[in-house]
Amino acid sequence: MNLKSDFCLKPFNTFGIEVLARQCAQITDCNDLTELYKKGSFKQDFLVIGEASNILFLSRFDGLAIMPLIRGKEIVEETDHQVVLKIQSGEYWSSLVDYAVDNNWWGIENLSMIPGKAGAAPIQNIGAYGAELKDVFVSLEAFDTKTGEFKNFNKNDCKFGYRDSVFKSSYKSRFIVCSITIKLSKIAKPNLSYRALSEFFAGTDKSTIRLKMIRDAVNQIRSSKLPDPQIIKNGGSFFKNPIVKTSMAENLKKKYPEMPLYKIDQKKSKIAAGWLIEQCGWKGKRIGDAAVHEKQALVLVNLGKAKGSDILHLSEKIAESVFKTFNIKLEKEIQLV
Repeated sequence: MNLKSDFCLKPFNTFGIEVLARQCAQITDCNDLTELYKKGSFKQDFLVIGEASNILFLSRFDGLAIMPLIRGKEIVEETDHQVVLKIQSGEYWSSLVDYAVDNNWWGIENLSMIPGKAGAAPIQNIGAYGAELKDVFVSLEAFDTKTGEFKNFNKNDCKFGYRDSVFKSSYKSRFIVCSITIKLSKIAKPNLSYRALSEFFAGTDKSTIRLKMIRDAVNQIRSSKLPDPQIIKNGGSFFKNPIVKTSMAENLKKKYPEMPLYKIDQKKSKIAAGWLIEQCGWKGKRIGDAAVHEKQALVLVNLGKAKGSDILHLSEKIAESVFKTFNIKLEKEIQLV
């Protein structure tokens, strides 16, 4: 374990916000967490950081930043039809997707190019292009900072929802994920439910679609719409796609026939937050160095020296505008620290 004081987090958050943490512990073994517990380190505020791709820092973090650097993945079970993988929390998610694709294992190819590490995936129940982590999730092992014990969670324990889990509610800031276990298929299961993917493969015989083709299509679609954090600092989708009553959604659809609408069931429907923001005229708009991305209105970016408060201010103006126009409240997907 490497413990440092007044640690600069700018290289470790995708918004590129200049901010310090009072302490930072770089974890190379889960037993390091036990050592921190014995020292009483978890009695202060602490924050787990992978790539901080879903965090907006507003000020100095006067606590302990924990960076899991534990790497490794192993096959724990394999049959002719499926494979079960255990992945350490410090593995980069995008590399894990490439590893699965290279081995012709289906299930996470639609989640390609999502920034962050494996340990963060269940916290957020990451999802994209018609797929979510919960679709392949088996279990996880986590460290309980209240008791100093390790605990296993199965899918039901995690209470996954739309970009949500028990670790964002009743267990918020309590457990630190050490590893996750997922189940992938050796049988071709192309998921083209998302409109952009179905349009990409329109006219293609589904039986000829290979795993790598879907991964590459997702990469191409994402790259055409979303900025690379290495080039333009951003945290991905800033807001969740709002879920509203189906009756309300259908009334809006009558007024705006072009509005993307995803019916969940008879009572609930999902509306594209990016579309709502764009209709309010925010796409490409800039206030100082805080801006709305010119290709995807759902993404707020740091064009240089924006502070976290600058980006938050912009997001609040956007949310106010959407509520005034559509009577829909936008909920942040980004975590404020």
